[in-house]
Amino acid sequence: MVSLYNDEFQVKIHPAGAELHSVFSVKNSIEYLWQAEKETWPRHAPNLFPIVGKLKNGSYSFEGKKYELPQHGFARDLNFELISSSQTSAVFELCANEETLKVFPFHFSFKISYSLLGDKLRTNYSVFNPFHEPLYFSLGAHPGFSCQVKNAVGLEDFFIEFENEETTKRFFVEEGLISPETENFKTENKKFFLKKEIFAKDALVFKDLSSHSLKLLNTKNTHGIKMEWSPEFSYFGIWTKPNCDKFICLEPWTGIADSTNTSGNLIEKEGI
Repeated sequence: MVSLYNDEFQVKIHPAGAELHSVFSVKNSIEYLWQAEKETWPRHAPNLFPIVGKLKNGSYSFEGKKYELPQHGFARDLNFELISSSQTSAVFELCANEETLKVFPFHFSFKISYSLLGDKLRTNYSVFNPFHEPLYFSLGAHPGFSCQVKNAVGLEDFFIEFENEETTKRFFVEEGLISPETENFKTENKKFFLKKEIFAKDALVFKDLSSHSLKLLNTKNTHGIKMEWSPEFSYFGIWTKPNCDKFICLEPWTGIADSTNTSGNLIEKEGI
Protein backbone atom coordinates (compact mmCIF):
# COMPACT_ATOMS: atom_id res chain seq x y z
CA MET A 1 0.00 0.00 0.00
CA VAL A 2 1.26 3.47 -0.89
CA SER A 3 0.42 6.34 1.48
CA LEU A 4 0.23 10.05 0.71
CA TYR A 5 -0.34 12.70 3.33
CA ASN A 6 -0.41 16.39 4.09
CA ASP A 7 -2.12 18.54 6.71
CA GLU A 8 -5.52 17.95 5.13
CA PHE A 9 -5.65 14.30 4.02
CA GLN A 10 -4.22 10.85 4.34
CA VAL A 11 -4.60 8.84 1.14
CA LYS A 12 -3.90 5.16 0.55
CA ILE A 13 -3.46 3.55 -2.88
CA HIS A 14 -3.04 -0.14 -3.62
CA PRO A 15 -0.85 -1.22 -6.56
CA ALA A 16 -3.59 -3.70 -7.55
CA GLY A 17 -5.45 -1.62 -10.10
CA ALA A 18 -3.64 1.49 -8.79
CA GLU A 19 -6.86 1.81 -6.80
CA LEU A 20 -7.57 4.36 -4.12
CA HIS A 21 -8.36 2.61 -0.85
CA SER A 22 -8.74 5.57 1.50
CA VAL A 23 -9.27 9.32 1.38
CA PHE A 24 -9.29 10.34 5.02
CA SER A 25 -9.79 13.92 6.21
CA VAL A 26 -7.33 14.58 9.03
CA LYS A 27 -9.10 17.73 10.22
CA ASN A 28 -12.61 16.27 10.23
CA SER A 29 -11.80 12.61 10.98
CA ILE A 30 -13.94 11.53 8.03
CA GLU A 31 -13.30 8.65 5.62
CA TYR A 32 -14.86 9.83 2.38
CA LEU A 33 -14.14 6.75 0.28
CA TRP A 34 -16.32 3.64 0.40
CA GLN A 35 -14.54 0.89 2.34
CA ALA A 36 -15.36 -2.07 0.10
CA GLU A 37 -17.65 -4.23 2.24
CA LYS A 38 -17.50 -7.62 0.57
CA GLU A 39 -21.17 -8.39 1.01
CA THR A 40 -22.19 -5.06 -0.56
CA TRP A 41 -19.61 -3.93 -3.15
CA PRO A 42 -16.04 -5.18 -2.68
CA ARG A 43 -14.25 -2.33 -4.44
CA HIS A 44 -13.24 1.21 -3.52
CA ALA A 45 -12.46 3.22 -6.66
CA PRO A 46 -11.53 1.06 -9.65
CA ASN A 47 -9.81 2.54 -12.69
CA LEU A 48 -11.42 1.45 -15.97
CA PHE A 49 -9.27 0.59 -19.01
CA PRO A 50 -9.22 -0.23 -21.93
CA ILE A 51 -13.03 -0.16 -22.03
CA VAL A 52 -15.81 1.25 -19.92
CA GLY A 53 -18.82 -0.92 -19.14
CA LYS A 54 -19.82 -4.18 -20.78
CA LEU A 55 -19.31 -5.49 -24.28
CA LYS A 56 -22.25 -7.10 -26.04
CA ASN A 57 -21.79 -10.87 -25.65
CA GLY A 58 -18.58 -10.06 -23.76
CA SER A 59 -16.58 -9.65 -26.95
CA TYR A 60 -15.52 -7.33 -29.77
CA SER A 61 -13.94 -7.75 -33.18
CA PHE A 62 -10.85 -6.07 -34.58
CA GLU A 63 -9.32 -6.70 -38.00
CA GLY A 64 -11.41 -9.83 -38.42
CA LYS A 65 -10.52 -11.41 -35.07
CA LYS A 66 -12.72 -11.84 -32.02
CA TYR A 67 -11.50 -10.85 -28.55
CA GLU A 68 -13.12 -11.10 -25.13
CA LEU A 69 -12.87 -8.54 -22.35
CA PRO A 70 -14.60 -8.41 -18.96
CA GLN A 71 -16.78 -5.51 -17.90
CA HIS A 72 -14.69 -2.34 -17.48
CA GLY A 73 -11.60 -4.01 -18.95
CA PHE A 74 -8.63 -5.56 -17.19
CA ALA A 75 -6.70 -2.69 -15.57
CA ARG A 76 -8.68 -2.75 -12.33
CA ASP A 77 -7.59 -6.36 -11.70
CA LEU A 78 -3.89 -6.08 -12.62
CA ASN A 79 -0.92 -4.92 -10.59
CA PHE A 80 0.56 -1.57 -11.56
CA GLU A 81 4.20 -0.69 -11.03
CA LEU A 82 4.95 2.22 -8.72
CA ILE A 83 7.37 4.31 -10.79
CA SER A 84 7.70 7.38 -8.55
CA SER A 85 6.42 8.61 -5.22
CA SER A 86 6.81 11.34 -2.63
CA GLN A 87 4.96 12.40 0.50
CA THR A 88 2.20 13.95 -1.58
CA SER A 89 2.27 12.18 -4.96
CA ALA A 90 2.58 8.78 -6.61
CA VAL A 91 2.67 7.56 -10.21
CA PHE A 92 1.69 4.04 -11.24
CA GLU A 93 2.14 2.37 -14.62
CA LEU A 94 0.63 -0.61 -16.41
CA CYS A 95 2.18 -1.75 -19.69
CA ALA A 96 0.98 -4.19 -22.30
CA ASN A 97 2.25 -7.71 -21.78
CA GLU A 98 1.79 -11.19 -23.17
CA GLU A 99 -1.50 -11.68 -21.34
CA THR A 100 -3.07 -8.31 -22.21
CA LEU A 101 -2.16 -8.76 -25.88
CA LYS A 102 -4.28 -11.91 -25.98
CA VAL A 103 -7.42 -9.90 -25.24
CA PHE A 104 -6.42 -6.41 -26.39
CA PRO A 105 -4.03 -6.45 -29.37
CA PHE A 106 -2.36 -3.11 -28.71
CA HIS A 107 0.85 -2.03 -27.03
CA PHE A 108 0.37 0.72 -24.47
CA SER A 109 1.61 2.41 -21.33
CA PHE A 110 -1.20 3.44 -18.98
CA LYS A 111 -0.12 5.77 -16.17
CA ILE A 112 -2.18 6.97 -13.24
CA SER A 113 -0.86 9.73 -11.00
CA TYR A 114 -2.26 10.93 -7.68
CA SER A 115 -1.28 14.27 -6.16
CA LEU A 116 -2.33 15.92 -2.91
CA LEU A 117 -2.58 19.68 -3.36
CA GLY A 118 -3.85 21.25 -0.14
CA ASP A 119 -7.42 20.05 0.29
CA LYS A 120 -7.54 18.57 -3.23
CA LEU A 121 -6.64 15.12 -4.55
CA ARG A 122 -5.85 15.22 -8.26
CA THR A 123 -5.94 12.11 -10.45
CA ASN A 124 -4.33 12.22 -13.89
CA TYR A 125 -4.55 9.51 -16.55
CA SER A 126 -2.15 9.22 -19.47
CA VAL A 127 -2.01 6.62 -22.23
CA PHE A 128 1.09 6.34 -24.40
CA ASN A 129 1.07 4.56 -27.75
CA PRO A 130 4.60 3.35 -28.64
CA PHE A 131 3.68 2.58 -32.26
CA HIS A 132 2.27 4.53 -35.20
CA GLU A 133 -0.87 2.42 -35.59
CA PRO A 134 -4.03 3.74 -33.87
CA LEU A 135 -4.65 2.63 -30.29
CA TYR A 136 -8.37 2.22 -29.63
CA PHE A 137 -9.40 2.54 -25.99
CA SER A 138 -11.66 4.18 -23.43
CA LEU A 139 -10.97 4.88 -19.78
CA GLY A 140 -12.87 6.03 -16.75
CA ALA A 141 -12.99 6.49 -13.01
CA HIS A 142 -15.37 4.59 -10.72
CA PRO A 143 -14.88 5.98 -7.18
CA GLY A 144 -17.36 5.01 -4.51
CA PHE A 145 -18.11 7.52 -1.76
CA SER A 146 -19.45 6.68 1.66
CA CYS A 147 -22.99 7.71 2.52
CA GLN A 148 -22.16 7.50 6.22
CA VAL A 149 -20.59 10.86 7.05
CA LYS A 150 -21.04 11.94 10.67
CA ASN A 151 -24.81 12.12 11.27
CA ALA A 152 -25.66 11.57 7.60
CA VAL A 153 -26.21 7.83 7.63
CA GLY A 154 -27.76 6.79 4.32
CA LEU A 155 -28.07 7.47 0.61
CA GLU A 156 -31.27 9.46 0.95
CA ASP A 157 -29.54 12.00 3.19
CA PHE A 158 -27.40 12.97 0.18
CA PHE A 159 -27.83 15.06 -2.93
CA ILE A 160 -25.72 16.06 -5.92
CA GLU A 161 -25.28 19.70 -6.80
CA PHE A 162 -24.13 20.12 -10.40
CA GLU A 163 -22.02 22.97 -11.71
CA ASN A 164 -24.85 23.96 -14.07
CA GLU A 165 -28.59 23.47 -14.23
CA GLU A 166 -29.02 20.22 -16.17
CA THR A 167 -31.82 19.34 -18.60
CA THR A 168 -30.86 16.18 -20.44
CA LYS A 169 -31.69 12.49 -20.81
CA ARG A 170 -30.86 9.54 -18.64
CA PHE A 171 -29.92 6.44 -20.63
CA PHE A 172 -31.05 3.14 -19.13
CA VAL A 173 -28.91 0.04 -18.76
CA GLU A 174 -30.25 -3.37 -19.77
CA GLU A 175 -28.16 -6.31 -18.57
CA GLY A 176 -25.10 -4.07 -18.60
CA LEU A 177 -25.75 -2.61 -22.08
CA ILE A 178 -27.10 0.81 -23.04
CA SER A 179 -30.72 0.34 -24.07
CA PRO A 180 -32.80 2.56 -26.38
CA GLU A 181 -34.92 3.52 -23.36
CA THR A 182 -34.36 7.01 -21.96
CA GLU A 183 -36.13 9.38 -19.63
CA ASN A 184 -35.90 13.11 -19.09
CA PHE A 185 -33.56 14.28 -16.35
CA LYS A 186 -33.79 17.75 -14.87
CA THR A 187 -32.16 19.30 -11.84
CA GLU A 188 -33.89 21.82 -9.60
CA ASN A 189 -31.63 24.66 -8.50
CA LYS A 190 -28.80 22.46 -9.83
CA LYS A 191 -29.67 19.79 -7.26
CA PHE A 192 -30.53 16.11 -7.65
CA PHE A 193 -31.62 14.26 -4.52
CA LEU A 194 -30.62 10.61 -4.25
CA LYS A 195 -33.22 7.90 -3.66
CA LYS A 196 -32.81 4.14 -3.63
CA GLU A 197 -35.54 3.50 -6.19
CA ILE A 198 -33.66 5.55 -8.80
CA PHE A 199 -31.17 2.69 -9.14
CA ALA A 200 -33.69 -0.14 -9.57
CA LYS A 201 -32.75 -0.17 -13.28
CA ASP A 202 -29.00 0.07 -12.70
CA ALA A 203 -26.89 3.20 -13.20
CA LEU A 204 -27.90 6.64 -14.37
CA VAL A 205 -25.92 7.19 -17.57
CA PHE A 206 -25.50 10.58 -19.23
CA LYS A 207 -23.95 11.48 -22.57
CA ASP A 208 -24.15 15.26 -22.64
CA LEU A 209 -23.93 16.88 -19.21
CA SER A 210 -23.06 20.55 -19.48
CA SER A 211 -21.37 20.41 -16.08
CA HIS A 212 -17.73 19.46 -15.57
CA SER A 213 -17.94 19.48 -11.80
CA LEU A 214 -20.37 18.55 -9.06
CA LYS A 215 -20.63 18.40 -5.30
CA LEU A 216 -21.81 15.47 -3.20
CA LEU A 217 -23.51 17.04 -0.19
CA ASN A 218 -25.98 16.01 2.47
CA THR A 219 -28.88 17.49 4.39
CA LYS A 220 -27.53 16.62 7.84
CA ASN A 221 -24.19 18.47 8.00
CA THR A 222 -21.82 20.66 6.00
CA HIS A 223 -19.34 17.94 5.02
CA GLY A 224 -19.04 16.91 1.39
CA ILE A 225 -16.82 16.56 -1.64
CA LYS A 226 -16.38 18.38 -4.93
CA MET A 227 -15.42 16.45 -8.07
CA GLU A 228 -14.10 18.09 -11.24
CA TRP A 229 -13.28 16.41 -14.55
CA SER A 230 -11.87 17.51 -17.89
CA PRO A 231 -14.05 17.83 -21.03
CA GLU A 232 -12.53 14.63 -22.50
CA PHE A 233 -14.73 12.76 -20.03
CA SER A 234 -17.89 13.26 -22.06
CA TYR A 235 -19.92 10.48 -20.40
CA PHE A 236 -20.94 10.23 -16.76
CA GLY A 237 -22.42 7.51 -14.59
CA ILE A 238 -24.07 7.59 -11.16
CA TRP A 239 -24.46 4.19 -9.56
CA THR A 240 -25.05 2.19 -6.45
CA LYS A 241 -26.33 -1.31 -5.84
CA PRO A 242 -30.12 -1.78 -5.93
CA ASN A 243 -31.71 -1.18 -2.51
CA CYS A 244 -28.37 -0.03 -1.10
CA ASP A 245 -28.03 3.14 0.94
CA LYS A 246 -24.37 2.86 1.99
CA PHE A 247 -22.42 4.36 -0.92
CA ILE A 248 -22.67 6.20 -4.23
CA CYS A 249 -20.34 6.04 -7.23
CA LEU A 250 -19.69 9.16 -9.32
CA GLU A 251 -18.06 8.14 -12.58
CA PRO A 252 -16.55 10.31 -15.32
CA TRP A 253 -15.82 8.27 -18.45
CA THR A 254 -14.33 8.86 -21.89
CA GLY A 255 -16.29 5.86 -23.20
CA ILE A 256 -19.45 3.93 -22.52
CA ALA A 257 -20.84 0.39 -22.48
CA ASP A 258 -21.95 -1.19 -25.73
CA SER A 259 -25.50 -0.50 -26.82
CA THR A 260 -27.94 -3.35 -27.30
CA ASN A 261 -27.69 -2.89 -31.08
CA THR A 262 -23.91 -2.53 -31.39
CA SER A 263 -22.04 -4.00 -34.36
CA GLY A 264 -19.30 -5.35 -32.09
CA ASN A 265 -16.58 -3.79 -34.26
CA LEU A 266 -14.10 -2.04 -31.95
CA ILE A 267 -13.45 0.79 -34.41
CA GLU A 268 -17.19 1.56 -34.51
CA LYS A 269 -17.69 1.40 -30.74
CA GLU A 270 -19.18 4.55 -29.24
CA GLY A 271 -16.70 6.49 -27.11
CA ILE A 272 -13.66 4.56 -28.30
